[in-house]
Formats: sequence, structure tokens, C-alpha cells
Amino acid sequence: MIQLEVIKGFFKREKALPAAYPMRILVIKEAEGCLHMNSGDYQLTAGRIFFIPEEGLVRLEGEIQSAYWLTFSSVLYAEFLLQHLDPLAKNLFLKLSYRDLGANEVKKTHSLIEQLRKEVDARRDAAYLSQYLSLFLGYTADLDGYLAALSLDELQQVLRFRAILEQFYKTERSIEFYAEGMGISSRKLNLFLGKVLGKSLSGLIKDRIMREAEMLLLHSDFTVDEIAKMLGFEQTSNFHSTFRRYKGITIGQFSHLG
Repeated sequence: MIQLEVIKGFFKREKALPAAYPMRILVIKEAEGCLHMNSGDYQLTAGRIFFIPEEGLVRLEGEIQSAYWLTFSSVLYAEFLLQHLDPLAKNLFLKLSYRDLGANEVKKTHSLIEQLRKEVDARRDAAYLSQYLSLFLGYTADLDGYLAALSLDELQQVLRFRAILEQFYKTERSIEFYAEGMGISSRKLNLFLGKVLGKSLSGLIKDRIMREAEMLLLHSDFTVDEIAKMLGFEQTSNFHSTFRRYKGITIGQFSHLG
């Protein structure tokens, strides 16, 4: 579902870069030359990150001292889109685009991607990797503005919390449980969530449950009763009322929209 490798050496235009998966990112640490695609030629410069569309071969020409070549599946990208509903996120890979990162952004990006490489090598599960990838894309594409102000340690804490939440949001509700998983006190976790994510634990859990509810209602054959049970609601009526308060419409109205 995801492949990440360090690439370096001399590249000739005649040979395209192999891609294991359709979504592609090239992160340049140090290089001289060009990236060639049907849409045009793009300079390879230090600190530049390319978001490359599915269509078209990627050809490099020049010398790369160090770069990261990241490819991942559409399934992992779908999780990112569920968390980022704005058009900028949906259009990120429609055509080739790039960002030139500042010195501090470069340092954080390289640290994040090195950690991602370790997680891939450790064969982390898809749920964990999807959260890491979502954070990485949100940061590098500048779609999550609040992430830019965070230290590398805080970024790692956000990732760890997201990964724990993704695994246990259906069954665990207590701040003590998530604090223990984070290795900090409940008070510190509450303060961290409020400062960094701007919401309480209960609010973040509700957001995740409702996002899953929307996906299941639109893209599965489960009944409403089955979905309510899957999401931890003791009674279907509670699911109905929670959904209506959250979305402003009933489950039936939402299902017809899809």
C-alpha cells in the first residue's frame, strides 16, 4: 500500500522512475537537473517537494545527491480526503504541483519522512500508515495550517494520538485510556488536544465516529441498526439523535443525498 525509498545517482531522461502505487511524491534534499512529464519540465532544487498525478511517466535528468521517492495506494489517499474535505486536498494530485519548503519546513519534512520510512519497514498496519500519511500530506502541502507552528515533537504527538484514536475510537471513550497510550497524564493530554487540535477528546471521538458513519451509510450495505452497533451505540435511537445533532439532518435525509 505504500513504498518509500531514498534515491540518488545520475538519471537519464530515457528511463522513467518505477512506481509501485499510483499516488506519487518526490522530495528533493539535494539535486541538480529536471523532472520531465507530459505537462512540462520542472527544475530539481533542494527543498522542493513534488505532488505528481497518476497519469504520465516521471522522467529525471541530472544528478540527485539525495531524494525520497514515495508512492502509495488510492486507499491510503482516500483516508486523507476524508479528513480534508476542501477542494485543495481533492485537487492535490490532479496535475503536477510542487512547493518549495523553507529551512524549518525542510528539517521537519525530512524528519517526518525518515520516521515514515521506519514505520513502513516495521510493517505497520494500514490504519496507522494512513494517519501518518494524512499528517505528512497535510503538513507538506500546507493544508493543515496549524501544523506549521508545531515542533517536530508535537507533530509526532499528533501522529501518535491519531493512530491510537483510529484504533480505539469505537470502543474507548476515557481520557485516561488515551493518556496512558500517549505516555502522559490525562491533564497534559487534555491541554495538548485543546492547544493543538482545538477540541476535547469527546469532540474528536464524535468527529471520527460521525465520519465513519457517513462512509458506512453511503458506501456499505449495512443496515442502520448494524452501523449503530458497529460504532458503539447501545441503541439505534441514540445513533439517530446523535447524527441529527451533528449533521443537522436525519440519517434518512443524508442517505438520500448520496
